Amino acid sequence: MIPRRTQRMVARAALAVAGLTGFVLATAAPALAIGERGDPGGRLTWVQTVLIFVGIPVAAALVITFLVYLPSMVRGPRYRPGRPWTAGSVWFGGPTDAAPAEVPPSAINEGGGASARW
Repeated sequence: MIPRRTQRMVARAALAVAGLTGFVLATAAPALAIGERGDPGGRLTWVQTVLIFVGIPVAAALVITFLVYLPSMVRGPRYRPGRPWTAGSVWFGGPTDAAPAEVPPSAINEGGGASARW
């Protein structure tokens, strides 16, 4: 009997090979699409060549750059050192009301914690 772990590894490997095979066939399909006469197509002009081999990579780089900087553009201005702070104060994880925190006297006299008094 083959262990379940080995079965899963074989199934994942088969899925990866099938996906890679599908990807290769999908990307190679245009190269295999030969016309009726056996002619793969006409020649490209220099403008078409530049647009394909330079324009598409530059456009992809611009789209990726835009997607990287988009969150900071949407967020808006932020604090810069040396400028006055205009936002209100926020206490993260503090009490929800505005009353000052009080420590009960029994908590002060108890042992334990970092002092190692048990």
